[in-house]
Formats: sequence, C-alpha cells, structure tokens
Amino acid sequence: MRLSTFTWRLGALVRIPNLIRFVVILGALVVSALAVHIKFWVLPAAALPCLILLLRKRKKGGLAVEHSTRLRQYTFSAQVVGLLSLAYTTQMWGVALVALPVLAAGHYTAYRVREKRPALLRLAVFIVLHLVFLWMFYGLFYGQPYPQAQVAMLAMAVVSFDLFSRLNLYSAMGMGLANLYVAATLSRDLSFIAFLVSFVALVLAFMWQADSEDGVKDNPVVLCPVQARNTPGASQRLRGWGARFALTLSVAAPLVFAFTPHFAGHPIIPPVNFNLPIRQGPSSQIINPAVPLFQIQGWSDGTGEYYYGFDTRLDLSYRGGLSDTLMMYVRSPAWSYWRSHAYETYDGRTWAQSSDELEILERDGVGFKLWERSWLRSDYFVQTFYIMQPMPNLIFMGGQPIDLYLAADQVARDSTGGIRVGEPLQAGMIYSVLSLRQDHSPEQLRAASTDYPDEITNVYLQLPESVTQRTRDLAHEITQEADTAYDKVVLLRDYLRDTYLYDFYPPAQAPNTDAVDQFLFVDQRGVCEQYVSALVVMLRELGIPARLAAGYGSGEYNAITGYYEVRANDAHAWAEVYFPDYGWMPFDPTPGWEGNPQTGPVQRWIFSSLLDNIELPSLPFGEIFQSVTGAFGGGGRFVLVLAGTALAIGTAWMLYRLWKRGLIALPKRRTAYHRDAARRRIFAAYRRAQRELKSYRERTQTVHEHAATQPTLDELAHLVEVAAYRPEPPDVEMVRRAQGWKRAKG
Repeated sequence: MRLSTFTWRLGALVRIPNLIRFVVILGALVVSALAVHIKFWVLPAAALPCLILLLRKRKKGGLAVEHSTRLRQYTFSAQVVGLLSLAYTTQMWGVALVALPVLAAGHYTAYRVREKRPALLRLAVFIVLHLVFLWMFYGLFYGQPYPQAQVAMLAMAVVSFDLFSRLNLYSAMGMGLANLYVAATLSRDLSFIAFLVSFVALVLAFMWQADSEDGVKDNPVVLCPVQARNTPGASQRLRGWGARFALTLSVAAPLVFAFTPHFAGHPIIPPVNFNLPIRQGPSSQIINPAVPLFQIQGWSDGTGEYYYGFDTRLDLSYRGGLSDTLMMYVRSPAWSYWRSHAYETYDGRTWAQSSDELEILERDGVGFKLWERSWLRSDYFVQTFYIMQPMPNLIFMGGQPIDLYLAADQVARDSTGGIRVGEPLQAGMIYSVLSLRQDHSPEQLRAASTDYPDEITNVYLQLPESVTQRTRDLAHEITQEADTAYDKVVLLRDYLRDTYLYDFYPPAQAPNTDAVDQFLFVDQRGVCEQYVSALVVMLRELGIPARLAAGYGSGEYNAITGYYEVRANDAHAWAEVYFPDYGWMPFDPTPGWEGNPQTGPVQRWIFSSLLDNIELPSLPFGEIFQSVTGAFGGGGRFVLVLAGTALAIGTAWMLYRLWKRGLIALPKRRTAYHRDAARRRIFAAYRRAQRELKSYRERTQTVHEHAATQPTLDELAHLVEVAAYRPEPPDVEMVRRAQGWKRAKG
C-alpha cells in the first residue's frame, strides 16, 4: 500500500487556494526585488516588519519541531548539491569553502536547539543575512565576480541556523533549488545535468521519507489536506502540499516550456546587466586587449585570440592563425553573424574607416535606442551575449539592431553603424540586443533600384590607384552576362568561393603591390579578408557600393544548452553591399562559410527545427496574428497577452468552482469511494466545516473523537463515517443534510 499511496500522492494536483497563495507570495517577492532595485532605502523599511515578525512571541501550538534526522540529512545533501553546482559553474570555490562549513554548522545547531528556538540565534541570523545582501550590493557596484551567485550560497548557509520545522526544511530545499537555478543560468555545458539529476533524486527521497514517517491510511477523509493552525504538533503532520505543488510544477513547467511559443521579442522587463557599469566615455580608437606585443612585418606563424580585423585599421599583410579559445556564448532564437563594425577606405594594403568622428548615444531608460523604428509588426528577436574572454571595446550584434541593453553610461556609433564603448569587454560581462531579422529574397534584391544616394557613392565607390587593370578587367569579365546588381554580386561571390584556396598562412605581401591583385593572380590563396577585399574592390569597379564588415560567424550551436558557442577562430570578415530601400546586405565569398549570411528564421518553439525536412500542411498563423494585432494598433500584442491571461484565469476559476461542487474530480485512485459523487460531496462538506470552525482533525483522531471537541459536528461526523466505510453509497437525503450543515451561533 505504501508504494501505491506514494504514487497517488505524486500525481495529485495542488489545491487551488494553495496555488493562489503561492502566486501571491511570488508576486510579493518580485515586487520587493524591483523596489529594492529602484530604491535601496526600501530594504531597511522592508526589513523592519520582518524583524518584528521574527521576534514576536509565537502562539502556543505554532509550527512544530521536526525531529527526523533522515529528512534533515536529505535537506542538507540537496543544499550541498545546489552549492557545489554554483561553485563549479562560477569557479568561486573560495566562497563555497566558506559557505559549506557554515551550512553544516547551521544544520547541526538547528537540530540541537530545535526545542528552544533561541531568539538571539534568530536575531543573529536576521542580521547576518542582511549583511550578506549588503555584500551583494557592494559587489554589484565595485566589480565583485558574480555577486548574485555569492549571495545565493552565503544566504543559504546563514539561514540553515533557522531550520526547526518541516516547513523550514521545505524552504531550505527551495533555497537549494535557487542555487541550482542560478547555476543553470550561468552554466554553458552539459556537466550541469549531473547536479540536476542528483538534486531531483534527493528531493524525491525526501518526499518518500516524509510520506513514510507521516503514515497514510487508505481512507478518503484522512487523505484530505490538513491545515497547520491551532493544533500543537500540526506541522509534524503537515500533508506536504508544498512538495506536491513543487513536483507538479516541475513536471508541468517543462511541458509548458516545450509546447508553447517562445516569443523571443521585446521582453516585458528589459534585460538588466548586473555588471560594473562602464563609466569611461567611448573612444575613437578600437582597443583590442589581445594585440600581440611583437609583430614582425605583420607576420605571425602561431595561433592566438588576436584577430587583426578588430582594430582601427585592418592590415591585409598580416598573417596568422586563430585558436579555438571560447570567446563568448550567444543565446539567440535566430542564426546570424555577429557584426561589430565595417571599413570603407582601401589603400591597396589596409582598410580603415573614412572618419574618426563618433555619434555619442545617451542611455534611454534602461538601454540605448539604436534605430528609431517600430519593431512591433516586424520579425524581431533578442540576442544575449555572455563574454568569456577579454575582447575589444566593440559591441557584437546580429540582424538589424534596434535596442541595446548594456551597463554603460554612454555608447558611440561609428560611420559604419558599429557600436563601441569606452573600454574593452571583460569576462563575465552580459548584454542584450533587440534586432530585426535581416532577410530579403533574391527577387526583392534583383528588383532594387541602382539610383544610389550621393552620400553612399562618395564613400563606398572609392578605389586607390594601386588597383590593377587586370583586377578591373576580371570584374567585368565575370559579370558580363548579369543584368542586375544582385546577379553581379552573386556571380563574383561564387567565383571567388569556387576558384581560390583558403589558407591561414599565404605568402607575405610583396612591397609596392596591391593586396587584391596578389591574391587574385599571384598567391591564389588566402583568408577571409583577401576574399572579401577582392569582392568589394571588384564591386566598386562595377559601380556597386560595397564595404568590408568584421565580426564573428555564428559559432557552433549546442542544441542541448541552446547557446551558440563562439570561439576565436570564428572571427570573420564578409562583404556588405548597398541596395536602395533595403540598406546594407551581407554576402560571404569565403569558402567553407555560409554563402548568404543574412539572419536565419526565428525559432519560436523549442522544437522549431524538428520538422524542417517533413512536408506538413501549414496555416498562415503569422498573417492571422498580424491582422489581429493590427486591429489594436501598436499595443496589439500586449492586448492579446492580457486577454489570454484573463482567459486562463477565468478557466482555472471555473474549473475550481466545478470541482468544489463535485461536478468534476481531480486525479485520484480509482476506488469506489472516489468514483461516487455523493461520497465526495459529504467529504467536501466536512472539510468546509473544519475550515469554518478553524478546528482540524488530527491524524490520530477518528472523526467522532474530533467531533467530541466540536459538538456541532456530531451529525456530520456520522454521515462522514457512513460515506467512508459503508459499501452502499449515501443517498440524496444524506448528501442534503451534510451540505446543509451550518455553524452553531453563539
């Protein structure tokens, strides 16, 4: 019976009042967190009532002491797993070595003084806990690594001195889960699964042990929830609704996550970067911390993290390889190249920007507005960048960026649309970008005009005298059959990809030569910068504006973690070609890279790419959604979200009312007791009577023993015993008498 009962309890759904209570508490925590983030003086104001509640004298019969050493062992082990997962992910083993002995001492002390619950100990816990939070605020503003992770470990250790009751142990498990959650947000590899599996196993073991120690009778009345209110020892026999809710949530949340759309658009609460803000103003120079100390005539025969495309000038004579060092993780629902900046001016050997002037952008609320355009009716997506190594003071972005969320006082935009800050990006830095998807069909680009504005032709058709005649002739020869600018771009791109070999170490550039000419006719091999330079130069010869862009390729996508893993050897250059009415379109002539680096489809679902190769009928959901939101104007999405939320709440409330009236039943063991509506209505009437009287039956009491303390329950107790034990179901008259019970007045 124990196994079947435990299985049934795991499957039981949480009662609606408990769910409402959980939502209210969660909402209060969110509001408090936002308030503290906005006004720090709220913290002591919020702490005062907490201190009063902590030190006030408890009523007799409050939460009972938890005596089970086995449950405490499971709780301690689960918290250790959460702590170790966070220490492993952040590599903050020093903090973990401090927190671990404090956690052990806290569990030991709480067990030894569980009967006394000394007020001074609880006051000390209160004070030290707030000191921990003050340490977090110090870390946020003075550059401590992972201040949120530090406070998660230390706070859990401090609170362990206050674990006296079963409910306290549930809370302790929740704090261990919080550590695990913080580790999950920072983890980028599969090693986290080991910690997750261990934690879940300990939670299930805790629930099994709690179920075994409480004891369960095969009786529908005994299986009703027991409230901990006025009865001494009630906490010891708490039914574990919190555990059931946690398990239900842990099963339901992944299902909801998997089978609902992931709208990777503008977040309801914009992402906030808890890093030390960049105070220094943007520089006209690109600052690259990976610049090698010595370069002999632009030559390096080794590999490293330094990519010479991340510099104020790009020297095509430089030779060298790149390592596979992990530079950053990118979470994005759309595939893209991660662009940093571009170059306009070519002198036969180097590329440079035509102007050193920068446009300073001030913070607009929590972020920076990069492009004044509405994204509501566009295919937009958000990327989040997690910097793992020191990198240049360049902001990498995919698609057509709209908004930038970055901890900086100012950013600057260069003449090519690149964004830079006042100092190099540091490991641990996080920022987010909202972008429009950049994807135009060949038909659209073929139909584009060739009436280029003067501000474009004056800059992006520039060619130096070093460009040879044979380079110019080759451009016309390859494209002589093409009618449109787009077709000329594609012919040149494909010619370069199919004709020349990729080589990290081509011969050094000879003196007084043109880099493009040497690549095309002498070396006939090179790296991406040579391919792109050749494409841009030949396009300019044909009167098509083009430039060289730099950044990173998309990197390797990890389908398990959901991150693009971008390494040093993903640093890349590609061409951008100007099309009137469409702007700058990317093209990649380098072999081995994607030939069309425009933004990929936005993956809205977790299984978005699962059916890519399967022919299925499709419905125009996008067009339907756009037409519905269009009826509400710019706030259409917000209106639909509100309507959907209201519908969900209304449906849940209706189902709750139907369940209360006995018209529907929650999943239960399929016994005659639970299949019979008359029995359920009598049991429901008995539960309602206990709530009204604020007197709840102990597990060790029979229904009549409980009724002896409440004489008004005599008749109802008789009806409950009939419903529970008599083989024949109660008749209609019995149900009417049970539902007609009223509390005696006076």
